[in-house]
Amino acid sequence: MTILSIETATKRMGVAIVDGGQLLSSYELLADYPHAVELPGAVTRCLAAARLPLAALDGIAIDIGPGSFTGLRIGLAFAKALAFASKKPLTGVASLDALAAGVPFAEGLVCPVLDARQQNVYVARYHMEQGQPKRVSAYLLGRLEDLVPELKEPVVLLGDGCAVYREQLLARCPKARIAAPEFWLPAAATVARLGQVRLAKGELDDPAKLTPLYLYPLDCSVRGPDRQTAVLPAKVVSAA
Repeated sequence: MTILSIETATKRMGVAIVDGGQLLSSYELLADYPHAVELPGAVTRCLAAARLPLAALDGIAIDIGPGSFTGLRIGLAFAKALAFASKKPLTGVASLDALAAGVPFAEGLVCPVLDARQQNVYVARYHMEQGQPKRVSAYLLGRLEDLVPELKEPVVLLGDGCAVYREQLLARCPKARIAAPEFWLPAAATVARLGQVRLAKGELDDPAKLTPLYLYPLDCSVRGPDRQTAVLPAKVVSAA
């Protein structure tokens, strides 16, 4: 099964093509300007490097977040356009799942922590079972002290939130190991691998209905001059 994946949930834009367990091509770029500038060319380069036409793909995987609002909208819109034009199946992959799956060598508890700005973080917890992450919490948004419990057991922490909240995390998790920075952002190849698993199970998403996993409900709506912004729900938001 040959899958093209698109990663725009964070400041690292990525595209990859995976066939079974083999990475055929990938393109990743860490840049401050909008992903829309590089994304179309990145897809073209990856297809050319893999020597594949778009028609040869078996499906498309897209990181649906949580993450950058603008990046998610750009990536999802482009992935939907590709899926519609090529009539290829589309599947969404959560960014926190991709982060956890990016450290298959970890043992026990794994906790990705993404910086959600405004003193909030995106968090989920996983147990690694034979190199595969099994999510044991909802996808969570809120303050670090509310979402990351004081853990006495060993845990692997990763995500760009580790740069912002390193001292607080180590204080709450004294046996934590913080992964190297190259594991802090979702990789397009990992998104492709997870998308491949979902597509093989028949877990397809309707391109007309697939939406980003924002978790910030008010910030992602059109606001009038009196509308509040950056307000969390009354209780922690979770998504299955």
